[in-house]
Amino acid sequence: MKRAGDEFVFSRRWSSELPGRFWSGCIFLIGVLRCFGAVLSTNSVLPYSVRVWQTDDGLPQNSVFALAQSRDGYLWVGTREGLARFDGVHFTVVDEPGAPQLKQGWITAICAAKDGSLWIGFEAAGLTRWKDGAFTHFTETNGLPNNQIRSLLESQDGSLWIGTEGGLAQFKNGRFTNYTQRQGLGHNLVRGIYEETNGMLRVATRQGLTTLNPSGGVVGTSNFGSGFNGNVLRCVCADRHGHLWVGSNEGLYREEGEKKTAYGTSEGLPDQTINALHEDSAGQLWVGTYLGLVRFVDDKLVARPSSEAVFGDLVHAIFEDREGNLWVGAEDGLYRLNPARFTTYTTEQGLAHNNVMSVCEDREGTIWLGTWGGGLNALRGDKVISYMSTNLLTRDSVLSLLERHDGTMWLGLESPPGGLERFKDGRREPLPRQSGFINAAVRVIHEDREGTVWIGTSSGLNSYAHGRFDGFTVANGLAGDVVLAICEDAEGTLWIGTEGGLSKRAKGKFTNYTTRDGLSQNAVDALYEDRQHTLWIGTRGGGLNKLRDERFTSYTSKQGLFSDEIYEILEDDLGYLWMSCRRGIFRVALKELNEFVPGKSTAIECTAFGKADGMESVQCNGVSKPGGWKGKNGRLWFPTIRGVVAVESSIVANDKPPPVLIEEVLSDRKAFLPNTWRATLPDASSPLEIAPGRGDLEVHFTALSLQAPEKNRFKYMLEGADLAWQDVGGQRTARYHNLVPGHYRFRVQACNNDGMWNETGAALALFMLPHFWQTWWFRASLAGMFVMVLTTLYRLRVARLREIEHLRIEIAANLHDDVGARLTKVAMVTEFVDRETAETDKVKPHVQTIFKTTREIIRAMDEIVWTINPKNDTLDNLANYIFQYAQDYFQNTGVRCRLDVPAQLPDAPISTEARHNLFMVVKEALSNVLRHAGASEARIELGVSDSRMTILIADNGKGFVMAQARPAGNGLKNMRQRIQQIGGTFALETAPGGGTTIRIETVRA
Repeated sequence: MKRAGDEFVFSRRWSSELPGRFWSGCIFLIGVLRCFGAVLSTNSVLPYSVRVWQTDDGLPQNSVFALAQSRDGYLWVGTREGLARFDGVHFTVVDEPGAPQLKQGWITAICAAKDGSLWIGFEAAGLTRWKDGAFTHFTETNGLPNNQIRSLLESQDGSLWIGTEGGLAQFKNGRFTNYTQRQGLGHNLVRGIYEETNGMLRVATRQGLTTLNPSGGVVGTSNFGSGFNGNVLRCVCADRHGHLWVGSNEGLYREEGEKKTAYGTSEGLPDQTINALHEDSAGQLWVGTYLGLVRFVDDKLVARPSSEAVFGDLVHAIFEDREGNLWVGAEDGLYRLNPARFTTYTTEQGLAHNNVMSVCEDREGTIWLGTWGGGLNALRGDKVISYMSTNLLTRDSVLSLLERHDGTMWLGLESPPGGLERFKDGRREPLPRQSGFINAAVRVIHEDREGTVWIGTSSGLNSYAHGRFDGFTVANGLAGDVVLAICEDAEGTLWIGTEGGLSKRAKGKFTNYTTRDGLSQNAVDALYEDRQHTLWIGTRGGGLNKLRDERFTSYTSKQGLFSDEIYEILEDDLGYLWMSCRRGIFRVALKELNEFVPGKSTAIECTAFGKADGMESVQCNGVSKPGGWKGKNGRLWFPTIRGVVAVESSIVANDKPPPVLIEEVLSDRKAFLPNTWRATLPDASSPLEIAPGRGDLEVHFTALSLQAPEKNRFKYMLEGADLAWQDVGGQRTARYHNLVPGHYRFRVQACNNDGMWNETGAALALFMLPHFWQTWWFRASLAGMFVMVLTTLYRLRVARLREIEHLRIEIAANLHDDVGARLTKVAMVTEFVDRETAETDKVKPHVQTIFKTTREIIRAMDEIVWTINPKNDTLDNLANYIFQYAQDYFQNTGVRCRLDVPAQLPDAPISTEARHNLFMVVKEALSNVLRHAGASEARIELGVSDSRMTILIADNGKGFVMAQARPAGNGLKNMRQRIQQIGGTFALETAPGGGTTIRIETVRA
């Protein structure tokens, strides 16, 4: 069995090259190949690249009978065992419980109607319509003349015409109108239907061709062929010239007015039974037979001679999609035929060897090829002439080529022994070996405008002028000894590409450029100066470099270049640079390269070409020069390891942006938009809801460009998660992890094989539902509960503070009313005893001590009562108490006390702790004034600002030296600590004879 998905190229390569183990698959292919044997022998017949899909690729069954393309761009494939949808990469088999015949039925015809419905005809199960997600099945019981469907056609007026084995049916406005032999049909077995531009219907029956007018009336039936088989018609179509083509069991007929022309096996048909006819967009008529496929080009059948047509296979259907791809349904699979953009010349076309090292065109238009092992080959028109060691050359490994101004062809040979040969008029003229010649493999030969020949070898650079060789190596200033490319610019400067860098030779001296000067890579494989006199440098791994005004600009695969390894650079007439590499050939617009700004511009758009475009092998040769050539007619030539390829630089690009579709959406491995054949995107107004999960999202998408789907490129963005477009190349899946719940919008864009982007693309709104603990109401509930807890705690705290305040009031009252009264009574009794006691009485001092102590206790108790009473927790009460205490304290002491207080104190609260500490500090300060300062005056000043409170205590006493203060004293230390406890600052200023000032500053609480 043939490997599914293998690619082949139509050329003069026949059955001897195909492996025997692929026997059944090769039957169709060889039948096709023999029909295109003359492809490369004439310029009017282009080769085609072919690819085949079989059951290994997902096709339900290998026998393909029907093909159609729906409005969205999918290709529908009907087989002997079911229906499949194809996007160019994957088959999706139709599996519909409501229509089991779609999965297992033998499908004979498909029609994609303009209204978006899909009609499917079966071998014996009638007709099924799929429209707007619903199925309707029709059989003989509800209007069809017969359940065996043979052909389907939608006419210009929207009617569906159905060819069956029991007659012709028209479905219009929901009802059937049937035509049989009773209504004038040639025969009830209808295999083919065709509508002409004037609305006339041509119906191929088992007994002639019946014509119906646009209104459905039978005009008549015409016969073909001399016998019964010749009039058994199977298909019909008309070409753009108005000629009618009819396929029968006895060959092909062309009708031009009254004239009928017959074509049979003697005219090149592989078999006389014609199954399918189709005229493509290029005007070629394709004919499917029981033994392969042929086509009419320039009024001739393109086919191999019948004596060589041993194999072939049954063709059931031919269909051309919107991009011009030709699809063939055959007994052994689904085939796609693309016009090959490249023409490949190999040993099949007469080359002595497939490994072509260099190519050039001489002044007479002959294409010369240097080959590895096949000597020198000359391609003149369709004829190849080889010159080898058996006739003319000394060696068969020819590396480099040059035609000099005198018409002499110079050949550079491989080493050992290396060397040069001259070739002209079919004669070899070896160059004499001289002492200055570097005897090594000759990679490149160039003749400058002065007539000097420069020879680049694997061991240095030679120049040849006036019969003399001179050698140059690294020792003479060359950047490297392995010379890979030579280019002369418009000013006559010689540029030499080596493995060690780029050398410029001007005025007899070398100037070298390497990576230290901005070159992206030192190994320079290709050099080219464009029409704007910009030098382009192809490197081995460093991409493309541009040298302009002594400044290098590099372009690599990171910026979108197809390859970082460049063998040769050519410029076409349309403003493109063509480059070769080991992965194929690609082109990029010069304008895009010149306008590209790294870091600011989007990626460089390259168009790459490979096997799908007609190349036998994508690996080009870059060992020697010329590694590519632009012919006088604009044709570009590139040597490869499988022959030489030629391409018209003005190839028609695929300018149709591909339809882009989102096929499947999964979250946490569960499908929320399943990838089924009938999947449709939800309405934009109602986003796809994703159930709560881990936040994993996977989106599958596709682009319906069927020409070379493996070259389609994609970029996507998830709005709400991505900040920029993600360019993912050919990847058709987007994956995200740990997405937070919320609304998103997934967008995807795609381009076809020629870089034509569909910037509208496809979009899908998504709503990732939250878990209940991620919902707003759950979070609001948590916030509410938190507020309730805080409120409860606050209320408990307030209640507790109120209890403490009540307790403080109660304690203060008890102390004042009970303890205070008792102490006062003791003081009064003691005072009375003191008065009644004589001065000489020994008891009197003790009584006075008791009286004094009692008064001090009463004063201390008053301070305690004042402190714990919450009613005093205000700034005004603090100031009044301090000033009252000071007046009482200095009374009868000889120290005058001055009080400075603002006229209006704010009724601001102050904490009990702060009030107590401030009073104790003031008390200690006043005590020091009275006991130590020796002052006659003291001043207490209270200052209040918006946020701070200041207490100043100053005296005019004797002051002291801070360093001489008593270390054992704790007064100052305790005062400072108390102020720090309440977040304030304590400052003391003093000097001998200058008094003392204490400044207390604290935040108003």
